Amino acid sequence: MLAMTGRVEMELYNLINTYAEKFIPVFIRIAVMLSFIPFIGARMTPMMVRVGIAVALTLLLLPVVNVNIENPVRSIFEAFFVGSAIGLTARIILGAVETAAQWMSIEMGIGVAAVFNPMFGEQIGPLSLFYTFVSMGLFFMLDMHHYFIEAIVRSFDMSSIQYKGIFDSIIKLNSILFPLALKIAAPIILVQVLINLAMGFLSRALPQANIFFISFPLLITSGIIFMALSLPFVLMVVSKAFVNVKDAIMVFTR
Repeated sequence: MLAMTGRVEMELYNLINTYAEKFIPVFIRIAVMLSFIPFIGARMTPMMVRVGIAVALTLLLLPVVNVNIENPVRSIFEAFFVGSAIGLTARIILGAVETAAQWMSIEMGIGVAAVFNPMFGEQIGPLSLFYTFVSMGLFFMLDMHHYFIEAIVRSFDMSSIQYKGIFDSIIKLNSILFPLALKIAAPIILVQVLINLAMGFLSRALPQANIFFISFPLLITSGIIFMALSLPFVLMVVSKAFVNVKDAIMVFTR
């Protein structure tokens, strides 16, 4: 057992020694990208796990990628830029989902409720946590992590980094954040607005009635019901958004 472990360590050392000059740029590019990936890049994921995944992917890709090592400083800068650009595409979709969930929480009257989000290490609403986990599940079910790894490999085949083109692609993709959030939250917001209007008319017709104690549970109950009914629509919208992300990263890494 000890002999086998020593042999593995020696082979690993030889591999790193062979590709020592290429290791740092590849590792930085992968590590920066992984920091944006759902679940893997979460704050609550142990640092050793994140580093281990980054090192493992780096060792797998070292023999198959071509790294320009003539200018080490430029290679490291390009690694940070490309890794951030690829990773940001996933974070934009998650940001849209969380924004939609916050809007729904406010309309349902549970915006003040907060639970701990293990992904970002902060307090967020329960709906935000639910939709975040749903979108994370979709991310891995659609094999989006495979496309991100492919994008890293393809980025090394680029003759030169088109900074303006990649930046413009990210800005263009960022423009879908609020429209995507509105699509996700629209069914719940519409129902909540109609209920609030009905409660307003009812309070004018029956001023002696305490409408608040009627409307508050009604808003929460109707919100949960329509949230469940609209979940297939939300899954379809988020899935299409992830497909657009895949197309975007394939375009700016070609």
